[in-house]
Amino acid sequence: MKSTPELTAIRDAAQQLAAKNRVLTALGAAQQAALVKAVEPITKQFRSALDEAAAERAEAEAELLRLVEAAPALFGKPRSITVDGVKTGFRKEEDSLDWSDEKAVMARIENLLPELADLLIRTETTLVKDALGQLTESHLKRIGVRKVLGADRAFVTVGECDVDKLVKIVLADAARRIGDDEPAKKAGKTKVKANASA
Repeated sequence: MKSTPELTAIRDAAQQLAAKNRVLTALGAAQQAALVKAVEPITKQFRSALDEAAAERAEAEAELLRLVEAAPALFGKPRSITVDGVKTGFRKEEDSLDWSDEKAVMARIENLLPELADLLIRTETTLVKDALGQLTESHLKRIGVRKVLGADRAFVTVGECDVDKLVKIVLADAARRIGDDEPAKKAGKTKVKANASA
């Protein structure tokens, strides 16, 4: 039968664990610092070339998008083309829902569709946009919600490859350092997958 350990033995073991944890933490921090120091010359070596290449790529993408937007008639069928891994053309955006007075729509739902009120209205009394998107157009009209059809929008995508993640990181870093990145704009409408049935 094992004897119960003394509190001093438990404290000593806890102290030993704390000391070993400090060593491990210090080694991990030293490794991280060494990696940053080792990578820094490589980062500096390629930084200006990567920034220049990123700026040129952004200009080329903007030019391609400008050309596509200026010629929507060329993309009736097929809606897009692919050239050397670059896909461009038009694709339909998701439909969105729009309403003028959220409280009035919630009151209409409670009055006209009480069986769906828990599904369509959140507890904090806001509309559940995804659920509203599943209603028929006649229901939407009755409660004062308009269906806004998604517009065709030009697009450009470059095919995926092994270095895409690195390129995205470099582009984001370059934009951050140059100050070209703009904060995301909050949409005035909500995009949802709306029910196709009318």
